[in-house]
Amino acid sequence: MTPLDAAAAHPLLPTFALIGLVYLTCLGGVFAAKLAWRGRSSYWLAVLGGFFFLIGTLWGRGYLSGGATFTFGAAGIVLAVFGVALDLIFGQPGGPAAAE
Repeated sequence: MTPLDAAAAHPLLPTFALIGLVYLTCLGGVFAAKLAWRGRSSYWLAVLGGFFFLIGTLWGRGYLSGGATFTFGAAGIVLAVFGVALDLIFGQPGGPAAAE
């Protein structure tokens, strides 16, 4: 029995994987929103990316076409990575002690 046969015979495996993926995406979105609310504005892109990824993952299976599902999922990943990269490149503005 191959793993594909096991996935076809047990549809709960992909369902639990999707639940875990959605949980991690929501957890990352909440963490990014917390950082964005504290002044790191580039993390708003990560929040938007998490939202787009969830749209592509959850609604994509039954409501959107395959191209739209891929577009939302890929745009979500790109926005999240771009938001974190902007924060790593430019960082948080330093306080008065950092200027000296």
